[in-house]
Amino acid sequence: MSVLYSDDDGFFISHQMFISKLYDTILSETQNDVHLYEHFFHINNPFVRDKQQVETSAENNVVKRKRKRPSFEEDETSKKIKTFISNLKSQTDIFSISPKILDNNICARHASMKFYENTSALKTFYGQNPNPNIHTANGYVFPPKCQFYCDNVFNMKNLGDEKYDMILLDPPWTNKYIKRKKKIKPDEGYTMMDDQDLAQLPINQFLTSNGLVCVWCTNSQNHIDSLKSVLFPIWNVKYVACWYWIKVTECGEFVCNFTPGTGKQPYERILFGRKIDCDTKINNPEENKFIASIPSSVHSHKPPLSEILIPYLPPKPKCLELFARYLLPNWTSYGLEALKFQHQFLYENSDLENCNHKSNIKFNENIM
Repeated sequence: MSVLYSDDDGFFISHQMFISKLYDTILSETQNDVHLYEHFFHINNPFVRDKQQVETSAENNVVKRKRKRPSFEEDETSKKIKTFISNLKSQTDIFSISPKILDNNICARHASMKFYENTSALKTFYGQNPNPNIHTANGYVFPPKCQFYCDNVFNMKNLGDEKYDMILLDPPWTNKYIKRKKKIKPDEGYTMMDDQDLAQLPINQFLTSNGLVCVWCTNSQNHIDSLKSVLFPIWNVKYVACWYWIKVTECGEFVCNFTPGTGKQPYERILFGRKIDCDTKINNPEENKFIASIPSSVHSHKPPLSEILIPYLPPKPKCLELFARYLLPNWTSYGLEALKFQHQFLYENSDLENCNHKSNIKFNENIM
């Protein structure tokens, strides 16, 4: 299990632990070494630009900090998120209490850069691992009982007559930051889609009569409104709930400041919709639940939700992820980068210099 804590308000999950347990047969071959995948989650400081990083003078021990931003009135969501994390700190020993290392997450950032340097565009092809064990082939690692389509999601016809109890999407929403980043570092950007593109996806065609749709969404009010009032109705689903993914450091700090309006936030949203005219008594996700975790340093590398969504799905559900970037056991993954995080080198010895850092996060067996 990657769920380290849960209560009525939400969960704390470990993406790193999920990967470690899933691929333990590979990782155990070099268990005394740190793997590149592990480095992604060495987030010991809030995210800032290098020029904003705290500067400490070794000679006079003077610390210069960035000028504080003007205060603003927090909304209810921000207040509830802060309360959830505060309670998490007081009720568990999940987070590290060791002093912060003021290195601006250099290890995680280097791992991310190495990742992009060693992963290139993928060719269109399909495959599966029908076996109950992990399989490695052609430089990729395949979890048990997975199926994948490394292809454009507009070619979903390749799925045939399959129906899924849940469809999870992480759309490439239009984003000004990514537009700017793509100009500077083309390999780290991605092709964005507008609402008209997303509306063409035949979601309804591949949903069971009681199907659940989960969509990772930005905090843009335009995207949220479009999803609820335009895309969901076109896909023949009705809105049921919104959850929040909260990103924190190993010490439990938010990875960035809360900001007013449409500014960058230390959280993202997950919106849920259930098939219209659903006739089952299966539970819907509750409104306003929280998922906290230490995020990956690789952009848009979302944590797996398979374990925490079990109560809202039938036994042995068939699940499909669109715009997928990694594979999951018993899931079908579809997207141009479906194998992006399946490269075998990610699970082998890391040769990153000056990155011998081990995660300080504590896994308390009593709360798992």
